[in-house]
Amino acid sequence: MTRHRFDPVRDLFGLQERMNRLFEEAAEKRARTGEDEGEIERADWVPAADVYEDEREYTLALDLPGISRDGLDVSLDDGKLVIRGERVQIEGVHARRTERAYGRFVRSFSLPDAVDRQGIAADYKDGVLLLHLPKRGEQQQERRVKIDIK
Repeated sequence: MTRHRFDPVRDLFGLQERMNRLFEEAAEKRARTGEDEGEIERADWVPAADVYEDEREYTLALDLPGISRDGLDVSLDDGKLVIRGERVQIEGVHARRTERAYGRFVRSFSLPDAVDRQGIAADYKDGVLLLHLPKRGEQQQERRVKIDIK
């Protein structure tokens, strides 16, 4: 039998680290999800996203492995880009360890006025959703636009 020396300071630091991680995860989820609190509060998880910008466009990349293209909904709603979907657990098997999140998700991004809302395009490949948001000089007045995923 292995003997472990009791170290209350180490135990307290470990507890503090775990609590910090919990608070950070909660804060990240709130910060990454956008402004529609009602729908977001009902979401089960939040996919990671990166936003890039060059002279011509903004590019938004979301990690969505294990989600089919048909299970995604991307729309422009009152100036916000909204991505919804669901990752379903494999049924009929007993998981020994689960690290991936399952269930519904919602991500919302407020768009700059310079984005050409009619020119938004989406590609989904290898579990990554890429949204291309071309820039334009004029502000568009569209209130809701459905975006097809290729």
